[in-house]
Amino acid sequence: MELDTSIDELCKELKLSIIGEKYHDIASMAAKENWQYTQFLEEVLRVEVDNRLGRSKNMLTKLAGFPVIKTLEQFDYTFSVGVNRKQIEELSSLIFVKKHENIILLGESGVGKTHLAIALALKAVQHRYKVRFTTISELLSSANRAKKEKKYG
Repeated sequence: MELDTSIDELCKELKLSIIGEKYHDIASMAAKENWQYTQFLEEVLRVEVDNRLGRSKNMLTKLAGFPVIKTLEQFDYTFSVGVNRKQIEELSSLIFVKKHENIILLGESGVGKTHLAIALALKAVQHRYKVRFTTISELLSSANRAKKEKKYG
C-alpha cells in the first residue's frame, strides 16, 4: 500500500494524471501476459501520451471557434457541383499550411464552402495546428475596429 501511495504522489508531482489512474490496470495486464519491463514502461507512457494528445486536440478544437463540427468524410460531393474532389483531397494533406499558403473557397451560397473550410481546419487541428474560424464579415469588422482604434494586431 505504501508503494501505491508513493506512485500516486510521484504521478501528481510529475503531472502524469493518466498514469496515476491507469497504472494498476496496465500492471495487472503486464503480469498476466508476462511482459518485459520495457513493454510495461512503453504501454504506460503510450497511455499518457495518447491522453495528452487527445486533450490538446480538444483544446485546440474549442479555441478554433467552429460554429459546428464538419469533416471531409461527411461532405457530399454529389450534391456540390463544381467541387473538385481531387483538389480537396490534396488540400487535406495540409501541405498548404506547411508552405504558409492561403486558400480561398469561392462559390455560390449553399455549395459547401463553410463545410469544407471547417473540415480542413479540423484536419489541421488534428495535426496539432492552431486555427481560428471566422467569417469574412467578422474579419472586416475586426479590421475596421482596429483601424479606428489604431491597433493593428
